[in-house]
Amino acid sequence: MARKVRGAPLPGVTDEGGPKRREAGSPPSGKGHGDRSLLRTAEVLEKTGITHQVLYRYMTLGLIDAAKTTETGTRLFHPDVVRLIEIVKGLNQSGYSLRDMKEIFFKDARVRRMMSKG
Repeated sequence: MARKVRGAPLPGVTDEGGPKRREAGSPPSGKGHGDRSLLRTAEVLEKTGITHQVLYRYMTLGLIDAAKTTETGTRLFHPDVVRLIEIVKGLNQSGYSLRDMKEIFFKDARVRRMMSKG
């Protein structure tokens, strides 16, 4: 028996009162059409092999930024962040400290854009 909903429908709920089902291949809720290419934190961690703590450290030092934060607080990252993290990891293995990298390579947005484009 379908229940009647007065006024505007509740987000995430169908007219039958159950949760909306995503179509196969559609983005999870919280990601709009323009966000399809953005990566969630877990995806960035999986692709780069770093821990959440390392990602947070890179963010607090200003080496990387989230492209967007959803209403629920989920950070979304541009796919280029994966390459940028690989560059940071390589520089770190070459002996540069994270603070040195920030001072030398990430002084302004132009340098970061050039490094992310490759």
